Amino acid sequence: MIANDVKIGAGTVVAAGAVINPASIVGRNVIVNTSSSIDHDCRIGDGAHICPGAHLSGGVRVERAAWIGTGASVIDRVQIGAGSVVGAGAVVVDDIPAGVVAYGNPAKVRKRL
Repeated sequence: MIANDVKIGAGTVVAAGAVINPASIVGRNVIVNTSSSIDHDCRIGDGAHICPGAHLSGGVRVERAAWIGTGASVIDRVQIGAGSVVGAGAVVVDDIPAGVVAYGNPAKVRKRL
């Protein structure tokens, strides 16, 4: 389900069961994978991948080419830096800088890319 006011860039794929809520903007060439959810007022950068079953709360910012792993949860108003990878099942409660791998509960930066 995609809210009426959502903006979606060219080349973006929204898979079965995904939900994108009001006032969100999804960039170009993004994958919003199966049964994932993007809540209100989120901004998803070009080339990002929201993996199956990942859930983004309201006001989340996912920058260019970031990867949010399967089943990850991101609390409201968190920013995920460009090119970063959030591991499967992670619980993100703080901003994640650009170019890192973060995972765990709570998610912590584990290495630089």
